[in-house]
Amino acid sequence: MKKIYLLILVSSILTACGKEQKLSTPVIQVNSDKVLFEIYAGGELEAVKSTPITAPTVSRRPQTLAWIMPQFTTVKAGDVVARFDGSNFQIEVDETSFEIQKLMYSMMAKDREINNSKFSFGAEAQVIDYEYELAKQFNIDDPLLYTKIEMIEAGDNEEFLKAKADHIDQVENNFEEKSQTEKAVLESSKQVQVAKLELNNTSLSALEMTAPHDGLFVLEPSWDGSLPEPGKSVFPGAKLASLPDLSQMQAKVYVPEVEAIGIKEGVTVVVNLHAYPDTSFTGTVSSISQTAQPKERDNPVKYFTVLVALEASGSEILRPGQRLNANIHVVDQDQGLVVPIQTVFREQENTWVYVQNGHDFTQQPITTGFCSSSLCTIKTGLKDGDVIALSQPPKENTEGTL
Repeated sequence: MKKIYLLILVSSILTACGKEQKLSTPVIQVNSDKVLFEIYAGGELEAVKSTPITAPTVSRRPQTLAWIMPQFTTVKAGDVVARFDGSNFQIEVDETSFEIQKLMYSMMAKDREINNSKFSFGAEAQVIDYEYELAKQFNIDDPLLYTKIEMIEAGDNEEFLKAKADHIDQVENNFEEKSQTEKAVLESSKQVQVAKLELNNTSLSALEMTAPHDGLFVLEPSWDGSLPEPGKSVFPGAKLASLPDLSQMQAKVYVPEVEAIGIKEGVTVVVNLHAYPDTSFTGTVSSISQTAQPKERDNPVKYFTVLVALEASGSEILRPGQRLNANIHVVDQDQGLVVPIQTVFREQENTWVYVQNGHDFTQQPITTGFCSSSLCTIKTGLKDGDVIALSQPPKENTEGTL
């Protein structure tokens, strides 16, 4: 909730009676005093710098947490801080190893088939070559001893054997090409399984996460606000925790969108921890988010995230995650004038109030400073002690126009 403290002495509403007419327009006297506009909001502490601890990225699918270090545990470099369930990876390693063995046996069987076929082709080719040599050696080409039909048949037999030898050579070449293609397919399948086996073995070797250095182990909430816990699925690269640098802390404050008026870098903020309500810390706004976002999935209320640099960095009581209340001093002036916003009238570039002058009101140009939903600070145009109208006076009681 937004709180506005105005240390300004405001007079009671004045009513003046004339000799002939009673002034009916309510008025208020403006007095100069300390001005303080505050926005009250809640938040938490966090470290300005921290070392993130993220889930392994060797696998492209979510992994299940088997164990994780409790929140706010002091760890040493090399300590195991989280462990993932490797059951699925081990099952896939066994299945992949089995597939690789099957492919190796298939490749061995294919080699035996190729060797046997090549031996058969070689033996048949030798027989054909032998028959071809005999046919050439005993070729019938004497017309005095053999008939013309016998000589034609002998020539046809020689050509047939030559064509048959060429055919066997061609079949053997085609068989070798086909066999090499089949072996390449088996080899490619084997390489796929080997790569899968290596990936699963790498995943098995990355089941344990260790602390990169000494520090305080702080769990990181996920997008829905829940903390990592055993049994929860974690996507590769997701931030599980961090090891914050406790020497420099800052406050993360959540300001409702409708109340975040006038917040800018450099304004003063007073922070009180829930655990130490009597201790205050002073800081300044270091940044504010560009857009407002809901804090909870089922809550449509949007908040701006305001980061506050604390002057008490290094204090032993400042720890990440501690809940806090913050008072953001949007306006803090030792002396100033503040008027209700309903007393300020605007038209295009003109701004004015109605200053009481006897029984009448004068339209007085002013320059406003910061304006909240109910009040405005005045830069120029009014002075201490002026009495102004709380609503627009009747025309017959108004003097001067802009």
